[in-house]
Amino acid sequence: MRVDVVMPQMGESIAEGTISRWLKQVGDVVKRDEPLLEISTDKVDAEVPSPAEGRLVEIRYREGDTVPVNTPIAVIEALAGVPQAAQREVVRQEPSDGGARRVARPAAGPTGPVPAPVGAIESPEERRRRLSSPFVRRLAKEHGIDLTEISGTGLSGRVTKK
Repeated sequence: MRVDVVMPQMGESIAEGTISRWLKQVGDVVKRDEPLLEISTDKVDAEVPSPAEGRLVEIRYREGDTVPVNTPIAVIEALAGVPQAAQREVVRQEPSDGGARRVARPAAGPTGPVPAPVGAIESPEERRRRLSSPFVRRLAKEHGIDLTEISGTGLSGRVTKK
């Protein structure tokens, strides 16, 4: 199954993003939520995580290109036997062929990660994902910091770059 990676909308008033740097290349195997590329908008610089596990088979835009939000920028071919049920999908109309196409989206709420249910026991990895972005996790790993031991100062206790 092919999964489009789309330019995310990083804010309500953001209409486009610029590709700063590709972190993966065509042919690379990627895990779900693994950073694929870095983008820059008027308001924020961010990493775009992979919406699925598989092999990156196509990159449609180069570094430095400015791309409208919701535009497919890359394609991932899901690896055989990889469960896709955990991914949320939406159907979007494609102007080029007029047909509908399924586009995988990360399982996140409208304002960020979905919080853990009340009373649920979270693993350290679940807590890290819920309270940080892929960029913050990579930065922490580079500096040998365990995010589960940090009290976040961002919204809802989220650990931020600062």
